[in-house]
Amino acid sequence: MNKKKIRIAFNGSDDIMRLFDAHTHLDMKHYKNDLDRVIKRAQEAGVEGMVSSSIGPGSFRRTLGIVKKYSGIVFHTAGTNVSQLTRKDADEIIALARKYSNQLVAVGEVGLDYYWVKDPAGRKAQEPLFIDFIRLADELKMPIVIHSRKAEAEAAAILSREFDGKVLMHCFDGPPQVAQQVADNGWSITLPANFGKYRNRRRAAEILPIDQIMLETDGPYLSPTGERNEPANVRFGCESLAEIRHMDPEAVGEMTTRNARKFYGL
Repeated sequence: MNKKKIRIAFNGSDDIMRLFDAHTHLDMKHYKNDLDRVIKRAQEAGVEGMVSSSIGPGSFRRTLGIVKKYSGIVFHTAGTNVSQLTRKDADEIIALARKYSNQLVAVGEVGLDYYWVKDPAGRKAQEPLFIDFIRLADELKMPIVIHSRKAEAEAAAILSREFDGKVLMHCFDGPPQVAQQVADNGWSITLPANFGKYRNRRRAAEILPIDQIMLETDGPYLSPTGERNEPANVRFGCESLAEIRHMDPEAVGEMTTRNARKFYGL
């Protein structure tokens, strides 16, 4: 992989940026017709790597192909569509993860979703599936990436009880007390490219040590531009984090890239 830093226009100036999109979904239909151009724009923006999270058996297989094509640039985490996960899909994803474990950098996104799942029984039913993936990460000796929408405290409680490995709270939006728990546990968070407009995420950006923070797009979702999100937009999150932490964007890009590479073992 060419690790040369790319000179780009950032916030009106000509700066050298080093960036990493720690969580996106490149196999989705939103990128079907122009993935080559999406990857090229990301590299031109200084993004030297991106981690694509599959969310089901078909998604897993598509992501294998993407990682093969963009070797050394795109990396794969084996995850789920948490709010719609069935036992059948969970078992198939686990089997695929075991089979292709040497092509994965983490397990996830997995976890709990209380945003889409409202009824108590449905929420409770997510827990054994979540624990199965925690055990998979432990078995494979891999980090785990957590989806915990409106369930940050509950997911953190289960992880504290069930897992001793490296934890990344993807797209973290928990209250400050949970952010402090994440910090104290030595876990990491990712902040999406549009995180600057969310109070809890801005607060988390202040609470977490900088070496426990990474940047993501969660593309094609959570766009900071109003259009389809893509890895090149991780620079917007870098700018917001630099403003909140009173740091140079170049330093934030360098540190969050280093954090992502260390977490995923790249």
